Amino acid sequence: MIRAAVLDVDGVLTYFRSAWMHLHRILGTDYWASINRDAYRAGLINYRDWALVDALLWFGVPRTWAEPPVTLRSGAPELLGLLKSNDVKIIAVSGGLSYTWAPLRNYVDYFISNELVYDEYGSLISVRVNVENKDFVDNLIKELGIAWDQVLAVGDSDMDIPMLRKARYSIAYNPTNEEVANAARIVINSDTLYPLVDVVKAILSG
Repeated sequence: MIRAAVLDVDGVLTYFRSAWMHLHRILGTDYWASINRDAYRAGLINYRDWALVDALLWFGVPRTWAEPPVTLRSGAPELLGLLKSNDVKIIAVSGGLSYTWAPLRNYVDYFISNELVYDEYGSLISVRVNVENKDFVDNLIKELGIAWDQVLAVGDSDMDIPMLRKARYSIAYNPTNEEVANAARIVINSDTLYPLVDVVKAILSG
């Protein structure tokens, strides 16, 4: 029985793997973003500092530019609709940015992501880091009175490994490496989410 579904957003519900990089490509800041990313990977800055200097590459950009429309992956509406119609709590978690919430607003019960901060005129000035890791998901599950053996978890990256290991129904969707794949009970490699829809249908009818 599934009572809650914890779904990674970037790379699972969306086609792009990173809302950060997606926005860098749109705004033409890829080069400087790669320098920030290399500094973080080298241990020269921590995650919060990386997020701040990365967001500052967009300083002064109007909100309408920094919140581009997002296309959900094919099969995502069907997956979310299936879970919702079966009274499953949907928790969308993203290490990306909150502009990905827009197409999910009618489906999810909880959406947790990092947030870009704007001034009174709608110009970007900073970022609020809410997702440095996904450890907080454990507390949310407990607050809802749900056990991990009643949870479906779907993820694709290292950040998703803890929840994939805890959830009874864990699915690595297009995993970025072998460790992510090994953390899940099921591995799905597909351009669409329809195979995942079939798996969820089988679990719900079981």
